[in-house]
Amino acid sequence: MIKPQTRPTSTAALAIRIVDLLAASVMIFICSPLLAYGLLKSAVANINAFELVFIYGANNKTVGLYQFTYSGKFKHLPVLINLLNGDISLLGKKVEFAFEATHTTSQQFSQSQKEQVGQDLTIASLKPGLSSIEQINSATGLSFEASQRSLLKAHSSLLNYLSALVRGLFVTILTRSFMPKIKHSNAPISVFGITLDNWTMSDLLNDINQVCQSDNNDKLQQYSFVNADCLNISCNNEAYRCSLKQSNRIFADGIGVRLACLSKGHPLRDNLNGTDMFPRLCELAAEQQLSLFLLGGEEGVATATAQNMQQHYSKLKIAGVHNGYFDMSSNSEENNQVVAQINQSNADILLVAMGAPRQERWLEDNKPQLNCSVGIGVGGLFDFYSNRIKRAPSWLRQIGMEWSYRLLQEPKRMWQRYIVGNPVFIFRVWRENRQLKKVQTTQPQMAKAKTNIDYTPNFNAKQANTRRAIHNLRRRLNRACKRLIDVTVSAMLLTVLLPFFTIIALLIRIESKGAVLFCQTRAGRNNQAFTMWKFRSMYQDAEQRLAAMQTNNEMPGGVLFKMKRDPRITLVGKFIRKASIDELPQLWNVLKGDMSLVGPRPALVSEVKQYSQHDRNRLMVKPGITCIWQVTGRSNIPFEQQVELDIDYIYQQSVTADLWLLIKTIPAVLFARGAY
Repeated sequence: MIKPQTRPTSTAALAIRIVDLLAASVMIFICSPLLAYGLLKSAVANINAFELVFIYGANNKTVGLYQFTYSGKFKHLPVLINLLNGDISLLGKKVEFAFEATHTTSQQFSQSQKEQVGQDLTIASLKPGLSSIEQINSATGLSFEASQRSLLKAHSSLLNYLSALVRGLFVTILTRSFMPKIKHSNAPISVFGITLDNWTMSDLLNDINQVCQSDNNDKLQQYSFVNADCLNISCNNEAYRCSLKQSNRIFADGIGVRLACLSKGHPLRDNLNGTDMFPRLCELAAEQQLSLFLLGGEEGVATATAQNMQQHYSKLKIAGVHNGYFDMSSNSEENNQVVAQINQSNADILLVAMGAPRQERWLEDNKPQLNCSVGIGVGGLFDFYSNRIKRAPSWLRQIGMEWSYRLLQEPKRMWQRYIVGNPVFIFRVWRENRQLKKVQTTQPQMAKAKTNIDYTPNFNAKQANTRRAIHNLRRRLNRACKRLIDVTVSAMLLTVLLPFFTIIALLIRIESKGAVLFCQTRAGRNNQAFTMWKFRSMYQDAEQRLAAMQTNNEMPGGVLFKMKRDPRITLVGKFIRKASIDELPQLWNVLKGDMSLVGPRPALVSEVKQYSQHDRNRLMVKPGITCIWQVTGRSNIPFEQQVELDIDYIYQQSVTADLWLLIKTIPAVLFARGAY
């Protein structure tokens, strides 16, 4: 039965007006800087800062909406003034533009015009809104639902009004804020390899009508509806998957599949399912003199459904009914009798309500024997329209939470489908999107042919500046974290290792006279010289003997000097070099800020003079105690490769990478790979 429309009362209207007034005041206060910006920009660019756009308001009076004259993001913010004045509501009728507005605001439609557009006096008395029931329904795929009754109910009391606003906010956040920018299209959408037809309810009904009216259809056309649970089943049931793929049309049902399609950047036009389709299909069948056969449900459920629908649509022809409890084997006697009953009824449309995957499998197996024009799997449809199970209220369906109502009604039967199945479905969608993204990034991008000589690529300056600012912020944060780690670790190690340093100093001094520490000028960041400290591992005259030994250099490239059996190295020096102990005093350089824990090794000033322009790229950051080539081969790696590894580190450096290199340094030091 059609429920009587709930009409707004004067008390409810006053309460709603107070809510609109308070909301407008708060939003104007919050957006005041943006309003000032828009006003200033409009005043500079144009003579008039504001302009009016005329719409039909309450009782179809012409109302002018304020907006700024400049084109920008905040152009429509002055509409808050209309909300404050009471010209519009937060939630109201859908905005209709008045293209022939006059200077007066008292213009009204005649009664005949109101009847022509299907409005009654109550709906006409409501104001247009910043949001509407049509927008809420469209976001969740219920655009085919009549919105007038929901709008009247929302304005019948303050509680209903606030509830409708919360629903609208929830739907907006759910379907738009966390999804990528999308383009509307009619193209099919693939989820888990199942191709979904992106149709409206009108498209679906028109197609069914055309198939039934056509004389060229010798084979039954199978339609299927799939929700998140059906798609989960298709991942594990290959037979059901094949049944879906051979269906002529497959339509998406439920908020889960809708969000899955949104996550792929393809919005569904309508939420299509057998339950929403059924009353509209009955109306179409009554008008076009098409007959239905209802197959499925428990004993008497299909019969009750047929009787209830014929009470609403007197001209509806139900060709026959049968329960869904019989031997469905292809060659069984019971199955053959059911098929024969359907064929003898000459039904145009066969509705099979056995639940997935049974109904799709049955249609596939018996399709060659059935002479109906259309066969549709409709799940638990008969339970709702026989009044056996109550359907979720419209407000719950508007926010895509109908499944929660089913769970509350039948928790024992439905808990696994929803409590377990929904998270599994979300994970599968995430995994599929991730795999598709990987495939797209690994495939070579084909250059698009330029058909226009004057073609210029699109460049978004604001987006580029934002990305640059984010990149620079990340670099600064990375440098700050890197410096914090350097100071903390070096201070701790210097304190802890002080007794060990004393022992090493004594051993060096016992074997060879001279200073325990060796200082040398090295090239730091941007080739700025600094004094680097090491434990002395050579005799005091090592620098004087170097010139005579240049011909014995074993390092390819000629820039660095390395010898495995360097006669200038002392016995203690060989040990501390092999164990990299000679580098530990550089922790003082790290604490001072001349060096970092991780970075390219500091080069001698004389070596930098021999660098090519490309080699000098390794001087872009602070030198470090360890880096990539120190943990992958050390002195065994040629100089050219050392440079490439250092440059690679510079362009990929991060706090995580530094910590990983510090961890890898430990086994490199213990096993002394490439150290001499």
